Amino acid sequence: MAELNQQLQAYLAQSKSASGPGPAAPSSSRPTPDAADAGGGTWLGRLSPFFSGRSSSSSPAAGSWPWAAEPDPWLPGLSRWQRLVGSALCLVLAALCFGLAALYAPLLLLRARKFALLWSLGSAFALGAAGFLRGPSRLLREPSRGTVLYLGALAGTLYAALGLRSTLLTALGAAAQLAAIAGCLLALLPGGPAGLRYLGGLLGGFVRRRVSKTLPV
Repeated sequence: MAELNQQLQAYLAQSKSASGPGPAAPSSSRPTPDAADAGGGTWLGRLSPFFSGRSSSSSPAAGSWPWAAEPDPWLPGLSRWQRLVGSALCLVLAALCFGLAALYAPLLLLRARKFALLWSLGSAFALGAAGFLRGPSRLLREPSRGTVLYLGALAGTLYAALGLRSTLLTALGAAAQLAAIAGCLLALLPGGPAGLRYLGGLLGGFVRRRVSKTLPV
């Protein structure tokens, strides 16, 4: 009887050693709620300044559009929320100025200075809204010739309307603004720069001929 018990114990020990460790439990590939929350916070942080997310290791350029995460050197101490509020305020003022300018459009010949002033103020506020979002230093990092001409015409129009109160100079400044905008739009088209050079050559030749006829040398 003792020999039979020993054989049974040996058989059980042999069966246990032959079976080996049991199968491992399948690992779940589903993300944890904290990880999902952190990922959603990072995604929302790119779109909204109100949600910054829980992850502190995200790169500063993750929320660079339309507002930059890093501060602008021309706007020191302003957070993304403050810049968004400033941009929204500028957009409201720009819409108000453009709406008032549209009311003076039927009386353009009689109220040319007021129309040009309101239109220029609306353009300045719209540029201010873009500056709050993108940052003035980024907008003016590499300005083109058309951008410089437009900004100069805009500043000249505002000075002629507010400082000099000259209707003629204000109208000329508004015309220069429209010409600069048309030139920028034409330069974006295929073959636009070549067309601008051709038109500039024609205009320069016409002016030289008129001057030579008026003042013969």
